[in-house]
Amino acid sequence: MDTGEAKQGLYNSLRELGLSEAEISLYSASLTLGPVSISEIAQYVKISRPNVYKIIAGLERHGLTKFTQQSRYSRKFSVESPIVVLEKLREKREKMSRLDHDLVSTLPDLLTMYHQKESDTKIKVIQGKEQYLKIYNEIIEQAEKEIQYFGSAEDFVNFISPAAEASWIKRRVKKGINIKALLLPSETAATFSLTDMAELRETKTLKGVWPFTSSFELFSNKVIIWQPKAPLAILIEDKFIVEMLRSIFEKFWEMAD
Repeated sequence: MDTGEAKQGLYNSLRELGLSEAEISLYSASLTLGPVSISEIAQYVKISRPNVYKIIAGLERHGLTKFTQQSRYSRKFSVESPIVVLEKLREKREKMSRLDHDLVSTLPDLLTMYHQKESDTKIKVIQGKEQYLKIYNEIIEQAEKEIQYFGSAEDFVNFISPAAEASWIKRRVKKGINIKALLLPSETAATFSLTDMAELRETKTLKGVWPFTSSFELFSNKVIIWQPKAPLAILIEDKFIVEMLRSIFEKFWEMAD
């Protein structure tokens, strides 16, 4: 990694920790200078001493500063090592991971409490493979002209099984329901595209996005969000949410191959 990449990596890490542009600039300058007086760092970065003190106070709140053990007027200022930045970044990510896990585990209870005024919103939480398959098969009974699917077909099909997917496709074709499948690149996506015409499907692959395992499926005035790893699915009947996701789908559909 060259110097430019190293600096960019440090900048991105400090931004993720919540530092301001001024705090990042002062941290980077101090990293190069080593222990110096406030006057010296102010002169180096061309910022007045009162403003430098304010920026240092911000760095102190992030735990990224240190002073030599001298009197107040002669002590030297420096910043913590980039190793400390890495440790704090890992601590933040671990905390976010724990919060994410806690939210996912309580999501079913939270959704049962949810009520959207001035609408006929209905939300149903589905858990377990048996319930997955039941609600998945009900799509064919409730869908009208077209179904729209966006996400990872690989993870979804591997969860419900290729046999269950093949049976679902056969029933959908028999009923004459078309589907637009906007998929992440995978072997499953490539296989689907080979049989599009026979299976009343139009498949596109969305490249250049960070891979994910979830997906959503739009039909009638409803959407199902599939999360096969938990496993968890959320059925939402809300015209505003459906309109938003349909708009997102159409935009990505235009961008895909």
